[in-house]
Amino acid sequence: MSVETPTKLTVGDLLRALRQDYRAVLVILAVTIGASIVLALVTPATYRSEAVVAPTPDDGGAGALAGLASQFGGLAALAGVSVGKGGNWQEAIATLRSRHLIEELVRQDELLPVLFADRWDGPAKSWRASLGRGAPTMGDAVQLFERKILQVREDLKSGLVTVRVEWRDPELAARWANDLVALADAELRGKSIANASAALEALSVEFRNAEAVELRTAVARLIEAQLKSKLVAGIRKEYAFRVIDRAVASDRDKRVFPTRTAIVIAGGLLGGVLSFLWVVMRRSWR
Repeated sequence: MSVETPTKLTVGDLLRALRQDYRAVLVILAVTIGASIVLALVTPATYRSEAVVAPTPDDGGAGALAGLASQFGGLAALAGVSVGKGGNWQEAIATLRSRHLIEELVRQDELLPVLFADRWDGPAKSWRASLGRGAPTMGDAVQLFERKILQVREDLKSGLVTVRVEWRDPELAARWANDLVALADAELRGKSIANASAALEALSVEFRNAEAVELRTAVARLIEAQLKSKLVAGIRKEYAFRVIDRAVASDRDKRVFPTRTAIVIAGGLLGGVLSFLWVVMRRSWR
């Protein structure tokens, strides 16, 4: 009993099958390309804004304070003296990435209705109860920011940090990027002033209790350095971050997503693949 060997599918067979089923192929291509065009048009555009910052140059106060703290390490540790912001650039970057900074931005600008506009009933000033979901929480807002909106990238070679925000409104994206830098700078400034004030109180007590002249001189120098650090933090416009390039709103035609041309091309390629599969399946059925 002989076994029939299945015939192989050749290029000629494919071309003949395409000629025979060209109407179906055209319909598949039209449907996939049309669907991709609709998808490209209805997908909300996303825009990107970036703020570039660098560490502020040390004016000498932080370096002098660090030197004194190392020279009189035991006394400085006892008084709770901070060595200034010179060695705290990584802390500044961590502040930019911190959860509480995002919470402060959301709370300050009342962004929950903006971030979850599809669940907010503007005329009624209330949240829609849909699909069993309640009102979004601050945790939802932070999660959305961390996953889809905010990126903080550090260039280890140049030392520059880029705060990138992507959102559907280019003006809001630029404003949020600049506001995050300003909030982080204000927080670090406030923390430095608070630390210096606490250290000054402790050093004043040490100065009054010191009996040796050398010790009083050392405490006086630490007090002077802390006063200078506090003064610089209070009057310097850009305390921790020097803004190299402020974020500006992108043009409406400069969206980063969706790339409509790429979506349409992908739809055409998908139509080609589906057409090929249709032809092969039709031939096997016949």
